Amino acid sequence: MPPAAEIRQAIEQAFAAYMAELEQVAAVWERKPAGAAEGEDAWCARQVAEHIASSGPFFGAAIAATIGVPGPTPERVTFADFESSIAGTRQRQQLLMDVVLQLSDEQVSREVEHPRLGKNTIGGLLGIVTHHLDDHASQLKSLRS
Repeated sequence: MPPAAEIRQAIEQAFAAYMAELEQVAAVWERKPAGAAEGEDAWCARQVAEHIASSGPFFGAAIAATIGVPGPTPERVTFADFESSIAGTRQRQQLLMDVVLQLSDEQVSREVEHPRLGKNTIGGLLGIVTHHLDDHASQLKSLRS
């Protein structure tokens, strides 16, 4: 299992890449992808942004509960417009990072039973966070094509 500092760095890099894509989607904010996409693949940029902004506190709450620190309250985010998504997403991601900054190397391998994600380790959950950000950054990029 990688050390906590390495995990934090991976999340920060994935979030920076996600934000770089989010900052470019104003022109396609409500455009759905072409074709017969379903589920998350059928989302417009606004829906992706709301999903990612909601996911920071979702993951942060699970990790906080496992390591015994105060954490954010998960809630569904909606954005009225593109402009509010930039600051709103950064703020919500910071709620996750406030928890992740408290994570020790010893806690990374601690097991967690999440009602939606099943049995994993804290490091495994944070690996999902990184992949999640990368996946949705790619989705935003494809919406601009």
